[in-house]
Amino acid sequence: MSRLMPCRKAGCPEYVDGGGLCARHRLEAEAEKENDAISKLYQLRAWQSRRTGLALAVRTRNPICQKLHIEGLRLRRCHNKSDCVHHAHGPRVRPDLFLSVYDEHGKSNLIALCNDCHPRERAETSEWREMAEGDAVPPGESKGEFFVRTQWSVRVA
Repeated sequence: MSRLMPCRKAGCPEYVDGGGLCARHRLEAEAEKENDAISKLYQLRAWQSRRTGLALAVRTRNPICQKLHIEGLRLRRCHNKSDCVHHAHGPRVRPDLFLSVYDEHGKSNLIALCNDCHPRERAETSEWREMAEGDAVPPGESKGEFFVRTQWSVRVA
């Protein structure tokens, strides 16, 4: 049994069963998202096509989650299947990099992650560092976030 909680929108007098937004503010949020230029980028055929989309291509070339977790003094890779593609430089900060696998410095911008490792909110992850599995945790970075380099080259057998 859930309980009535105030609408998440500041100043709204409505109460919602279980929390969240009231019906009016939920509709407003959905309309705002539909008209949001950044949200529209995710609808581009170049991004989401099931045959040729960039998100699919990144996950195909990186089928295992790229997130590195700190275990002891070493970095160990998550071994879950990659479910989604995350932008290291969020499109709200760097929309010019939306369809770029790497940034202008050669750092991976598109990172294949499992759902468990994907940041929950619109977290800015440009501070995540590219490292290799088995590397030592850099001094003073025991709370840092790390990932392995995005593979993009096509292998010829």
